[in-house]
Amino acid sequence: MSITLIVNNSPYLYPVTGDEPGWGEGATGWAEEVTDVLNSLLTSDDILQTTFSVNNLVTTDTNIVGLTFNTGTVRAAFVNYSIYRVSDINPSGHAEAGIMTLVYDNSAAALSKWSISVGSISGSAGVTFSITDAGQVQYKSTDIGTTNYVGTMKFNASSLQQ
Repeated sequence: MSITLIVNNSPYLYPVTGDEPGWGEGATGWAEEVTDVLNSLLTSDDILQTTFSVNNLVTTDTNIVGLTFNTGTVRAAFVNYSIYRVSDINPSGHAEAGIMTLVYDNSAAALSKWSISVGSISGSAGVTFSITDAGQVQYKSTDIGTTNYVGTMKFNASSLQQ
């Protein structure tokens, strides 16, 4: 006897062990609907959680590897991030978490194609962000001491397509 599975408020009769043949339509309908739902959760330009090492005292814009957006497909992106930096001079560390909002305008002037707004929800890790016209997010960092220094950034991103 089939069980009823509901996806997007639509019921699907799904087979259980021992069901007689003839259940293909219900199982296929369910699989197609679940596939559509899963595809809507993540686009090809979204970024799953990634870890990046933040260096101490970075004075020139430096790429954050893995945090880049395709200018041909992405109109906007929302980056959740956290940063933790610690050294012997700053043993209690510097922690920060926030959200970056990025918007792409291909008709904007050179060096202004992307707008970036960074909202730190908590703390200050001494890191600032920028983005190139090519969609590469970059950073600079302050000096918190080099002895036993560790700097870690974790981020994920969701994008809205053009």
